[in-house]
Amino acid sequence: MSVLQMIGSTLLLAGAVVTLLAALGLLDFPSSLARMHAATKSASLGLASVALGSGIAAESVGLFGVGALVAVFMFLTAPVSGHMLGRASYFAGQSPGLVHDDLATARPSVRAFTPERSSRPSLLRMIPLVLIWVLLWRDAGAGVWIVGIFVAALIEWARRQRNAPVRVRIGGSLIFLGRYVWMVIRSTLRVAWEVITPRNDQIREAIVAVPMQGNSLSVALLVANAISFTPGSLTVELTEEPLVVYVHVLHFESVAAVQSEVEALERLVAAALGEEIPA
Repeated sequence: MSVLQMIGSTLLLAGAVVTLLAALGLLDFPSSLARMHAATKSASLGLASVALGSGIAAESVGLFGVGALVAVFMFLTAPVSGHMLGRASYFAGQSPGLVHDDLATARPSVRAFTPERSSRPSLLRMIPLVLIWVLLWRDAGAGVWIVGIFVAALIEWARRQRNAPVRVRIGGSLIFLGRYVWMVIRSTLRVAWEVITPRNDQIREAIVAVPMQGNSLSVALLVANAISFTPGSLTVELTEEPLVVYVHVLHFESVAAVQSEVEALERLVAAALGEEIPA
């Protein structure tokens, strides 16, 4: 067995174990919001590990590329679905036993989007689209690249309406990804430990309001998604005027601890997107 096959097999096994723990969490955790932590994040991490591990074990660049796309799409979609399901569960009154609830007295406001028209193409959007096209075809021939570039240009032309330009910083993005991966691994292990210990004596559910330090909606949305993808935390609501994210946590210690962790995450996201955070 080659080194790549060993790494791929390890990822496959880890993904299977995480998925099993997620299923056990659905049966074991005490409330609907608590069960969301197992269903929407641990299962997503398990699926991503299986998808990436399959490509590595097969020593196939094309299969690994498809697995990477699966992992990326899970990051983009799982937090949104988790947020909507968690929000619906909370407002349906299916969240008993909260030791702290800042959302109970809040009055969520609705964001009114006013798109701005822009005619300038963006290579930062076109390049990933072309790469996704090539990976999905699993063929790096010249014809596939040419058609991919045409499709990306067509999509970019159709996307003439957007809210505001986003400046992605490569250095800041790498720092954010590195620290965020560590956060996901650390919190996944804690939730996994909670699943395999039958008493759930460390579960203390709470919803904490965390005001955003800046006023960038792009940063707030990415922070909200990152929170929802991290096991042990889930975005239940995001309000405007003021811009506040309401976080459901599985292991509540204090309001200050939750706010400090979210604020640190916001600073990392802001640095990745080139946004300024007031001192």
